[in-house]
Amino acid sequence: MIKRIEFTLNLDEPREAAIYQALKVALKRRRAGVLIRQALDNRLLQESHMQPAFTTALASKEEPHEQA
Repeated sequence: MIKRIEFTLNLDEPREAAIYQALKVALKRRRAGVLIRQALDNRLLQESHMQPAFTTALASKEEPHEQA
């Protein structure tokens, strides 16, 4: 199953504007989902001290990631 998640960034907030700038190129190339998943995967790994589960697989794919 694939889920689409929409979110809003307030560009008047410096941190959210920085997030938008980081995503800008990926958005143009329609790769923002991959970038977001990699960032979240890295964050989850830092919190749990586990080995990367899907970061390298996502980096090589253009298609959306399936989630259970």
